[in-house]
Amino acid sequence: MSTANRKRSDFIVSAALVLVASIALVNCGGGGGGGDVVEERATFYLSADNGTTGFELFLTDGTAAGTSLVKDINTNSNADPQNLAVIDGTTYFAATDGVLGLELWKTDGTDAGTSLVKDINPGPAESSPSSLTALGSVLYFLADDGTTGMELWKSDGTTEGTVLVKDIRSGDGGSLYADSQLVVIGSTLYFTANDGIYDEELWKSDGTAAGTVLVKDINTVSGDSSPGGFAAIGSTLYFTADDGAAVGLWKSDGTPAGTVFITSVGVTGNLAAVGSTLYFAGDDGTSGSELWKSDGTSAGTVPVQDISPGPLGSSPAHFTAIDGTLYFAAGDGVNGRELWKSDGTAAGTVLVKDINPGAGESSPLFLTAVGSTLFFQANDLTSGTELWKSDGTAIGTVLVKDIGLDGVYGYPASLTAVGGTLFFQATEGTDGYELWKSDGTEAGTVRVRDINPGSGDSTPAYLRAGGSFVYFGAYDGVHGRELWRSDGTEAGTRMVADIGTISLGSLVSSPVRLNGIGYFAANDGSSGLHKLWRTDGTSAGTYGLDAGSSMVSQLTLVGSAIFFEAYDDAHGRELWKSDGTVAGTVLVKDIYPGWGDSSPGRLTAVGNTLYFSATDGTNGVELWKSDGTEGGTVLVKDINIGSGHSSVNELTFIGTTLYFSATDGVNGYELWKSDGSEAGTVLVKDIDPGTDGFPSSLAVIGGTLYFSTSDGINGRELWKSDGTEAGTVQLADINAGAGDSHPGNFAVIGSTFFFSAYDGTSGTELWKSDGTGLGTVQVKDINTGAGGSTPGNFAVIGSTLYFSADDGSNGHELWKSDGTGMGTVLVKDINAGAGGGSPVNFMAFEGMLYFRANDGSSGNELWKSDGTADGTVRVLDLNAGDVHGLDRILK
Repeated sequence: MSTANRKRSDFIVSAALVLVASIALVNCGGGGGGGDVVEERATFYLSADNGTTGFELFLTDGTAAGTSLVKDINTNSNADPQNLAVIDGTTYFAATDGVLGLELWKTDGTDAGTSLVKDINPGPAESSPSSLTALGSVLYFLADDGTTGMELWKSDGTTEGTVLVKDIRSGDGGSLYADSQLVVIGSTLYFTANDGIYDEELWKSDGTAAGTVLVKDINTVSGDSSPGGFAAIGSTLYFTADDGAAVGLWKSDGTPAGTVFITSVGVTGNLAAVGSTLYFAGDDGTSGSELWKSDGTSAGTVPVQDISPGPLGSSPAHFTAIDGTLYFAAGDGVNGRELWKSDGTAAGTVLVKDINPGAGESSPLFLTAVGSTLFFQANDLTSGTELWKSDGTAIGTVLVKDIGLDGVYGYPASLTAVGGTLFFQATEGTDGYELWKSDGTEAGTVRVRDINPGSGDSTPAYLRAGGSFVYFGAYDGVHGRELWRSDGTEAGTRMVADIGTISLGSLVSSPVRLNGIGYFAANDGSSGLHKLWRTDGTSAGTYGLDAGSSMVSQLTLVGSAIFFEAYDDAHGRELWKSDGTVAGTVLVKDIYPGWGDSSPGRLTAVGNTLYFSATDGTNGVELWKSDGTEGGTVLVKDINIGSGHSSVNELTFIGTTLYFSATDGVNGYELWKSDGSEAGTVLVKDIDPGTDGFPSSLAVIGGTLYFSTSDGINGRELWKSDGTEAGTVQLADINAGAGDSHPGNFAVIGSTFFFSAYDGTSGTELWKSDGTGLGTVQVKDINTGAGGSTPGNFAVIGSTLYFSADDGSNGHELWKSDGTGMGTVLVKDINAGAGGGSPVNFMAFEGMLYFRANDGSSGNELWKSDGTADGTVRVLDLNAGDVHGLDRILK
C-alpha cells in the first residue's frame, strides 16, 4: 500500500452541482483547511459536500460506483476534514464533530473505523492539528492544547499514546507556527522553532523530550536565522538560513559541528533534490537568477548553465524530477519562457521545446510527474493556455487536449497525480472551473463536473482567511453587500448567506475567527443597525447573536472571547464581549455610567488582556484595560490629568509592553509605554520638546519599535526605540534637513523591513532598512523623477513583497519586490494603459495574494495573483449584471 501523502497540493475543485456520484467537491488537496489528496491504492480521500452532510470525508477511485461517504462526522454542519497523512493503512486527519472543535481523527475507510483519536484542546476549543508527518509507525504533528501554544506532538493512534513531545517554549506562546515544515531524515525529525531564547533556529527530535533539542544557534548576531526551504539528500538536510551576515545555503547532519554554511549565493527559489545533487535557482549578483547545483561543498556549489547571458537571468522555477532528469521553466532571452530540462551538465541543460515559437512564451506552470510523463499547463498561442505533456523530447512534448471551447483558454491548474491518473481543474468556457481528469490521451481527458459569469462592481472588502476559504463582503447586484467566500476558483466563490433584506445589504465588516467559527458585524435590515453575527461557512450556520446590542464594530479576539464596541439604549456605546452564544454576548462594563458613551476605541489584545481608549465622563479619553470582567475593566492611568484627553492612539505591543502615542497636556503628543500598571505607564521620550512629535505608523520589527515622528529639527523621519529614552533615536534623515520623509506602510521580510518614504528628490518611493542608518536605502525609483510611485497596500508572501504603485505610465497597479532594484517589477497591468487597476485590500492566503481591483471592464472585483502576469487573474465577476448567471452561482 502506498503511503504517499500529497499534503497541500493546492488541488482545489469548484463547489456546486453534481460531481462523482452526485458529490459537489469542495477541496481535493487544496492548501489548508479544505482537504488534501492522499494516494492509497487506486483510491483517494477528499473533503466533499453532497448537499446534505456538509463538508465530510469521502473516498473515491474516480468512478461513481467507487465514490462514497466515509462518515458524517459532524451531523449538524461541516467536519471540514483536512491535513491527511497515511501510516500503515490508517489515514489520520484533522476534523470537527461540531462539539469538540478541530481535533485529530483517524479512519480505515469505513464508518465504524472512523473515530476521534484525542480531544487535545478539551471542549469546543480546537487544537488545529497540522503538518501531519509519518516517522516510522508514529505520527508527528503540530497542535495547540490551549496551554502550551502550538508545539510538537506525536501519536500511535490511541488516546493515551497521543502526547506532547516537548513544550519547547514554556508558556502559551508556542514555539512553532501552524504551517511549520516537518522533515524526516532517517529516524530524526527536523523543523524550525523558537524557544524564546534563541529565536527561530534549527531543531531536531527523536520523539522524546530529551531528544528534542536545538541543533545550532546559527544567527548569534541579530536574532532569527529562520531556516527554511528544507530538502533532504541521504542523511543530510539542506536549507536556507541567515547567520546575521548573509542569507545563504546551509546543510546539517544533525550536529552543531555538522551544521555548516555552504554558500552566500542568493537562493531565489525552492531547493530540489535529484539523486545526490541539490538544484536551486541562484543569483551570484552578476548573472541574475540561474540554475545552480551543489554536492554539499562550497567548491561543488556551481552554476549549471547561464541560460540567459547577462544580468537579468533565466529565473528557473517549478523544479520537477523524473527518472533523474530535472524539468523546469526558464527564459533564455530568445525563446521566451519555455520548458527546459537538465542532467546537471551545461551540455545537458537544454530547451525541451519552444512551445510558443519565437520570442513568445508558453510559460509552463504546475509541472507534475505521473509515472515517467510530465504534465503541465502551457500556452502555444494557438490553442491558448491548455494541458500539455512531455516525455523529455521535442516531438514527445504535445498538447493533450484543447479543453477551452471556441478560443476560450482551459487554464488547467492544481495538477495532482493520484496513482496513474492526473486530476486537475479547468474550464471549457461555458461551465466555469471544474474537476477534470486525464490519462494522457485526448479521449481520456474528461470533465468530472459544472458553472459561469459578466459587468458591475462587487467591491470585495474585509478579506479574511478561514479554513480553506477567503471570506469577504461583496455586492452581486441582486442581494446587496453580503458575506461571501472563495476557494480561489470561480465556481468555488459563492454567497454564504443572504443576511440583509434592504437594498444596501448587510455591509459585512470587522470579521474575526474563533474556534473555527467566523464572527462579523452585519445589518440584516430589521433595525438598520449593525449587530453581531457568526458563520461556519454555510447558510444554515450563519445567524445573528442578538443580545440587545447594535452598532457593533471593532471585533477583537482576546483569548477565548471576542471583544467589541456596541450600543444599547440603556448604556450607550460601551465595551461588550461574546463567547459565540447569545447568552454569552454581554456588556463588560458601563464605563460611562448611564446612557453616556465611553466610546471604546483602538481595541488591542496583549496576551489575555484588552487595552483600549475610553472615557468615563470624568477623566477624558484615556488608556483602559480589561480582563473581560466588570471588576477587571479599569483605567490604567489618567495621563492628561482631569477632564483633558490624552487621546491614546497607535496601540502597539512588544512582548508584554504596550507602546502608544499620547499627550499629557505638557509635552504634546509623544511616545509612551505601559506594562498595564499606573506606575509603569510612562513617557518614553519627549522627542520634540515643547510641541508635538506625533509618533505614527508604529511597527514592531525584531523586538524593536520603529515609527515615524518629528523632532522639530529634521522633519518627520524614521525613528526606532528599545523602550528607553537613550535608545529612542532617529534612524535616518531620509529627506535631509527640515523636510519630511513621512515613512509609513512598514512590512518585514527576514531581517529587512520595507516602507514608503519621500527623500525630497524622487517623490514617495519604496525603501528598505536593516535597522541601521547606512542600511536604510531606496529600493527603486519606480516613477522616475520627482513624481513618486506612492507605494502602498504592502503584503508579504515568503520572501516577496507585494504592493500597489504608479510608475507614471500604467497607473496604480500590482508590483512585487525581492528587495533589489532589478527585482522590483510590475506584476501585471490589470487595467491596461494609464487607467490603473487600483489594487487594494491585499491579503496573503496559502501562498496566493488576494485583493480587489478594476480591469476597466468588470468593475471592482476579487482578484488573485501568484506573482506572475499569467497567474494574476480575476477570481469571479461577482456583480455581472447577469441574474441567471448569478442564480446558477448561488445554487
